[in-house]
Amino acid sequence: MGEPSAPCSDSVLVIVSIDTEEDNWQRSRDQVTVENIGELRRLAAFFDRLGVRPTYFTTYQVAIDPSAADVLREVSHGGRGEIGAHLHPWNTPPLTEAFVPRNSMLNNLPPDLQLAKLRRLTATLEEVFEVTPRAFRAGRYGLGRDTVAALTCCGYRVDSSVTPFVSWEKFDDGPSFVGAPLVPYRLAPDCDVRQPAPDGDLLEIPLSHGFSRGPFPFWDPIRRLFEVAPCRWFRVAGLAARAGLVDRITLSPELASAAEMLTLSRRLLEHGVRHLHLSWHSSSLKPDLSPFVATAADVERLYRTVEACLEGLAKLTPVTFATVSEAAAVLG
Repeated sequence: MGEPSAPCSDSVLVIVSIDTEEDNWQRSRDQVTVENIGELRRLAAFFDRLGVRPTYFTTYQVAIDPSAADVLREVSHGGRGEIGAHLHPWNTPPLTEAFVPRNSMLNNLPPDLQLAKLRRLTATLEEVFEVTPRAFRAGRYGLGRDTVAALTCCGYRVDSSVTPFVSWEKFDDGPSFVGAPLVPYRLAPDCDVRQPAPDGDLLEIPLSHGFSRGPFPFWDPIRRLFEVAPCRWFRVAGLAARAGLVDRITLSPELASAAEMLTLSRRLLEHGVRHLHLSWHSSSLKPDLSPFVATAADVERLYRTVEACLEGLAKLTPVTFATVSEAAAVLG
């Protein structure tokens, strides 16, 4: 795969990544289907038209399905996109752990089991696609110190699991990324995944999260106070967002409008961020599989939102599209 064209000094790298996964939104080991993967053909044509070269973070269940694998080979062939690794621990072998919610967070599993699952996923992707994945995202964003160690052992160069300002601790003891940098930074197994390790072998390219107003260090603790306070204060947070005072925004068409994503992009650029990372789930390309897309009209809205966002970004600042691994080569 070729490198992106060298961005000019004021160019921003725009990364688009897709969590390329099974239809089953609820964690499942049985009756797993991957029908949504067929929708990637339409998505790839859409990306071709816009000049986007995405990263497809691919799960084990997708890779082992021959029809789904054929689609992925087609949409990534000839440098159209990158195939990365996306580990759903609940249905990636070996399945020796109990099938309980807490174990759906990769960071909660024993280190040797994390490594065994990652090795199985990596070997499967190599065998099926004849490419060695170098970019990774943990399912449910379940990245921990032991995950970093496993990634380093398996030769990964870049992770993209960190969601700045977001804690997943209330969701089955997931990690907290509150306090993590907005910009790419290096990770090491002996460090908190929120703390840069200058000599670390693994580069973290965070997803794009933030607020509708800056400075972020001011609004972040206020927003988190609302979220952990009694319900009446949580309602205050909702009223503040609806009134346009402040809202937390994710650069994803599943969770934000084009206007909101452009607002977030402006705020991130004001904070010195030089990459913008747009992402969503492949299951949102087919109605009634993800909680974000119920109807065919919702699918069309998602496509319109992405196009409006990317067109708006091009008007906002010079941009260069890159896969996650290409961005790592530039930003690392």
